[in-house]
Amino acid sequence: MSENGSIIPLYHLIEEASGKVIVTAREISGFFVESDHAQSEDILIYGSAREPVSLGKDLSDVELRVVNSLGKAIGSYYIGRVGLRSTFEGEGSRGQGGFVATFYGHTCPYAAAGAFWRRWASGSPLEKGEWGRYPAESHDSWLHVVQNSWFETGHAAKRYGVGEICVIDGRQILGESSFYCALGESVNGPGGYFGSTLDGLADCLAASRSAGAPFELVWEHFSGVQERMGASLAASVMGVLREFGVAVTLR
Repeated sequence: MSENGSIIPLYHLIEEASGKVIVTAREISGFFVESDHAQSEDILIYGSAREPVSLGKDLSDVELRVVNSLGKAIGSYYIGRVGLRSTFEGEGSRGQGGFVATFYGHTCPYAAAGAFWRRWASGSPLEKGEWGRYPAESHDSWLHVVQNSWFETGHAAKRYGVGEICVIDGRQILGESSFYCALGESVNGPGGYFGSTLDGLADCLAASRSAGAPFELVWEHFSGVQERMGASLAASVMGVLREFGVAVTLR
């Protein structure tokens, strides 16, 4: 919140070529959806235009940028064509109204990502294990935000941590997304990324190999993990780690 109690903009609609901010938004409804959600609904943009815009006229080459409380970019989505169809008045806690828009079917299939972006932008540091406090079905959204923000803020796909031993708690791993949330945090700290697929993990390991000695991964409470994340995936993960010289200790 700002000093006068208004909600700080979380999103900027930007003209990609010039970097010009077209619209600032406190919230966007209809963009973060379930993966099987129909893509024909309107997008509600709770915000205002920086300069006069022509309703009914499409904007071209638009990027939706996520910004923190200091206005620094922490995430982004290339949308392309955006149509601002009409305006609407504010209601309830949403504030001052905004635009009814269409992103021409472009949505983000991670329903909880909007709430997680708000958390990322808050300025309060992420806590160790924070992702595990959310329901298992939202872990893919957390991982999506981790990955998007990691690269948007200038990080490479590699290990930044200096510790020789990384630990993951198998009790938190409820599926594939949970595993990569746990691994990224153990290697690169809260909010850290270290792959979201087997190929992504291999890329991170390859980029990290020249940066220092291989690390050791201690996988606590491993029993039961194979059933929750799948025995085949668990075996493949172990194979990739060991291929790149990571010593894996199961407990």
